[in-house]
Amino acid sequence: MLIKYQQKCISWQKTLIIFCSLITSSCILKASSRGTQSNTPAARPRLIVLIIIDQMRADLLDRFSDAFRKNSETNAREGLDKFKTEGTSFVAARTASAPTVTAAGHATVCSGAHAAKHGIVGNAYFDRSKRETVESASDETTTLVRTPGLLPSDPLSNVPSPGSSERRILVPNIADSLFEWNHASRIVSISIKDRGAVFCGGSHSKGVYWYDYKSGSMVTSSRYTNSLPSWVNQFNTNRAPNFSYTWAPKFAPEIMKTLLKEEKYRQALAIRSSLSSHFGGGFPYRYSSSEIGALGARKFFEFTPYASEHLVNFALEAQKRERLGCASREANRQCTAPETPDLLTISFSTPDLVGHSFGPESLELFDVYINLNKSIEKLRKELESELGGGSVLFVQSADHGVQNMPEVTASASGKKVGRISNTRLKTKFEQVLEKIFGPGPWIDELITNEIYLNEETLKTRKVDRSLAIETLKPQVLNEPGLRGILTREDILKGGSKESEFFKRGHHIARSGDAVLLVEPGWLGEDSVAGNHGTSNDDDARIPMVFYGWKISRGQTLSNPVQADDIGPTILELIGAPRGSQMTGISRAALLINHAQPQSN
Repeated sequence: MLIKYQQKCISWQKTLIIFCSLITSSCILKASSRGTQSNTPAARPRLIVLIIIDQMRADLLDRFSDAFRKNSETNAREGLDKFKTEGTSFVAARTASAPTVTAAGHATVCSGAHAAKHGIVGNAYFDRSKRETVESASDETTTLVRTPGLLPSDPLSNVPSPGSSERRILVPNIADSLFEWNHASRIVSISIKDRGAVFCGGSHSKGVYWYDYKSGSMVTSSRYTNSLPSWVNQFNTNRAPNFSYTWAPKFAPEIMKTLLKEEKYRQALAIRSSLSSHFGGGFPYRYSSSEIGALGARKFFEFTPYASEHLVNFALEAQKRERLGCASREANRQCTAPETPDLLTISFSTPDLVGHSFGPESLELFDVYINLNKSIEKLRKELESELGGGSVLFVQSADHGVQNMPEVTASASGKKVGRISNTRLKTKFEQVLEKIFGPGPWIDELITNEIYLNEETLKTRKVDRSLAIETLKPQVLNEPGLRGILTREDILKGGSKESEFFKRGHHIARSGDAVLLVEPGWLGEDSVAGNHGTSNDDDARIPMVFYGWKISRGQTLSNPVQADDIGPTILELIGAPRGSQMTGISRAALLINHAQPQSN
């Protein structure tokens, strides 16, 4: 009888809530915490969930789809696979600009502007005014905010550290646009990496959080608050991983091979870069404080599927505690639809960490995606259960793609490919310029294939910048893996498809004086198993998928779209004004199903 009354209480909250309170207090709590379950989408979604998967090349959604279904208890579409097949997918999506790196990609997706506008040209860039390389997300004016006394036996976990923020981005993002529009939308942004969180959270966020391996917990910086909310401290205390895990794959390697659709990918699972074994020789991985030290175990946690699961659990806790998607922010009040939607951004960093360390064709990355898909399905189901089917708008994309390991490319195509040492190139270029023009230093930095010349040396030696770059061109063309060089003048003049791509990523004050063009199949870095950053197709291809609230079901579109289209599309979908900083094009008209499909 009690169960019957509880079920009625959920379905008829307004009518029976007083009656339910006489039977059991738990009935009241359940009725008041759940959203109104409506099968007809409202004029606006209650919650926008923007999911960015670091280093997710577009073809991975298709490559792993059979594995996603095999990992489902009912062989049903789940998670990423469900979003793509039952939502609307743009299959010709690309990053908006190059270099194709994490900080620039996140800033673009979350601002609706390309890098030439927002100024985050790389994960790091050479700051000419300071004459030093700076991390784009770093902020020396802030401090890291952790849960006090979380690891009292480990002094390192409590050492004061500089914080991170969005301070270096030059334009507002969609979170700022939401806030300026209504001053009511609540925004939470989370990631494993700091740069995956700060460039999406905005300056008015209710919470910007990322994982700190020194304390093994979710943290923020004093840019956003001087102390973590009690629920975050409680989460860190109750759910912080104990860092004694065994990472074994969901499926044996021979089964993984049968789940890959193309022969070249099945063969690739047998290829391991010599750089991909520095965490161990292969599955199963065992990591604990007793084996690799407490700090090492907390760091390795970032590379495992458990990190993404941890992030989803944190996101679900944030939704409940911050009352995302609820008109009332007060605990235990009925969660009815707000007038304007809230925003939750989640950046999953583990695929990038694993892709760099083990290679994008590795068993490890395969297993990371199988588990990630399940975690995202949990996120979808619980949010739709909490807020109502069809009331949540999910948007899924990536910051950039990735090049295959050279060993894989060579095996599949027979091409001669390899890795390029930036350290060696910088030394070589320095020697060439010194030999012709005299003592330097001539090159301040070579980062993400961009050359930063030393301004003082150019002035002292009376050497024109363009002449110095022209002098390097023959050296570049004779270098294996390089196919040319674009000067700043080439980039700003534009004209070609490639120069226009770099032009959208070039900021006069922050970008280099020239960019090296890397041959497809070659990696512009010799210390990683897999890499990205170039204008090549594999680095630029990304997924772009919309699912849920009012989005057309089962629609595949071949329209060429870019990452900076996401911001203006979201704003138009919810009826908010377009941000003046945005360079992207809204694709909202292509997404809406006026028959108002139901989410399930």
